[in-house]
Amino acid sequence: MVAVLKRRYARIVSTGVYVPPIVMTPEEFKEKTGIELDEAFIERTGIKVKRIAPEDETPSTMAAKACKQALDRAGLKISDIDLIILGTDTPDFLTPPTSARLQELLGGSEYEIPVFDVNASCANGAYMLEIASSMIMSSEEYNNVLVVGTYCMNRFLRWKFPWEWMFSDGAGAVLLSVSEEPGYIAGKLRADGRYWDYWGIYFGAHKKVEEQLKNKEVVFLDLRKVYPPVNDEYWPKLVRCLMEKGGFTGDDITQIIFTQVRLRSILKVMDALGLPHSKTHWVMHKYGYTGSACAYMALDDAWREGKIEEGKIVIVVTSGVGYEQGAVAFRWVGK
Repeated sequence: MVAVLKRRYARIVSTGVYVPPIVMTPEEFKEKTGIELDEAFIERTGIKVKRIAPEDETPSTMAAKACKQALDRAGLKISDIDLIILGTDTPDFLTPPTSARLQELLGGSEYEIPVFDVNASCANGAYMLEIASSMIMSSEEYNNVLVVGTYCMNRFLRWKFPWEWMFSDGAGAVLLSVSEEPGYIAGKLRADGRYWDYWGIYFGAHKKVEEQLKNKEVVFLDLRKVYPPVNDEYWPKLVRCLMEKGGFTGDDITQIIFTQVRLRSILKVMDALGLPHSKTHWVMHKYGYTGSACAYMALDDAWREGKIEEGKIVIVVTSGVGYEQGAVAFRWVGK
């Protein structure tokens, strides 16, 4: 007799966030930098405050707080976790991985839980959900996986450019578990390396450290070129790709959660998809732009506000410098 293998699925079980307590207003930004922000800029981005991590917080400590909240909400302990994936482009250190310190902070060292970092810049949210789902569905070793995005870009600012207003600190976590029903429906990742030198922190092993440190500004975030509207162009394509792969329509979608960098782009994309603005959610007005964490923070907020309908499709769409983009669709089956 041939054994029939039961198919494994991955589903989202819980979420968690950490929002730093320090809030900076446009008026305080002007006081610090001498820059008065254009109202039109605030309106386009939707970013009305900056959130700043206290000096005693790090990317790993913020991630730990978000993960603990996700664990508590799921009724699980760290000993129940089979894998931790951390996404950031503002790590505690170049090496070791920030996820190693996160594991220790969560009390996971004695269980030897495997960990690794992902750096698809601010596209980490979708990339980590795709990776975690793939590992759960393909291996019985991974039944509960924690993914967390953490961001501390304020530490890399020079505080002398208007665009530095956008960046905030914070962390968002998602706990995925094995399921007998989907769960995960479809995913699509893409990248375009032609844009690698547009925006970034260009410090690393591309040349001797001594040479780089001669220019003290090399370790700061640097905007070298202005991006074309890649999100406006590709976000609709990514969503339509998932709809085709997953065999669902706009009527099946309850929420699309986007990278929280520009509100006007989010609303424009929803219009291009022919979907009402009520089917997306944004938090940049109260959390600022939190990079790798922002999509998970928006997902958590939408869930807490009762905007996610059970049994319908949630899509997470994220983008980051490089240029990296990704989208993942889940049927929301709840806990």
